[in-house]
Amino acid sequence: MTKTSRCALASVQEMLTAPTRQSEMRLTILRGRQHLEARFGTAAALTLRAGEVFGAAGGLRSDAIYRLQTGWACQYRELPNSRRAIIDVYLPGDFIGLDGLFRARPLENVLALTLVEVATIDGDKILTELLGCQSNALYITWLLVRRQQRTDHLLTSISSLDARGRLATMLLDFYKRLYARKLIAARTYTMPLTQQHIGQYLGLTVVHVNRVLRSLRSDRIALLEKNSVTILDLERLRQLAGEREMSSNYRPPVVDQFTPAKDTGFSSPPMGS
Repeated sequence: MTKTSRCALASVQEMLTAPTRQSEMRLTILRGRQHLEARFGTAAALTLRAGEVFGAAGGLRSDAIYRLQTGWACQYRELPNSRRAIIDVYLPGDFIGLDGLFRARPLENVLALTLVEVATIDGDKILTELLGCQSNALYITWLLVRRQQRTDHLLTSISSLDARGRLATMLLDFYKRLYARKLIAARTYTMPLTQQHIGQYLGLTVVHVNRVLRSLRSDRIALLEKNSVTILDLERLRQLAGEREMSSNYRPPVVDQFTPAKDTGFSSPPMGS
């Protein structure tokens, strides 16, 4: 990231956290969110099968902006010797391709991990309209900040934590994102990543991933069975991830909440832990 980009992100984060501006900024961001959601609400929906690459699917363009309505997807990079690294995982409600508005990163190698439904709008045609409105521009910046924070968090975990810490970081990230969007109500959720996907995401071998998952299960911290994740001990999982203690009054950011237009494919878990 360039120095200018870092300064811009820091400026937005400061605006969002300053007590005197927090309420005003949140309302502005919410207006931008509502406007962008309205644009996607009238967009045509496309369906991709699990294993289908976005760029290869009919009707999907690399210069468009997508909103994942249902299902999971990931973005990956091809490495030498036929290796692959997953650089981001998209959940229902995520926007894909916003980087392309600034020509910062072309949309490529986005893979559907499950059956997915995406709404799409032409990024080039609405660029001026979106960024010409303060609330839209601030919301898009907020979304990019959130993605950069997620990327930084993953990079930090890979560079400073052991395998158990990396797995804990990933499981917590998915849990908090799904919970913030009201897609789950308990500490159980469906995760369609295979052990190979997890290894590609966290920089681990499949053998190592399997060993760590068994250790988390035997220690009664987290359980992964048939693509279903159950967090058995949230505080111990957070300790492994190196997170500070979460207040019992924690509530996810309002602007993260997402109500899908259709069934997301997730079964509703029972309330409670």
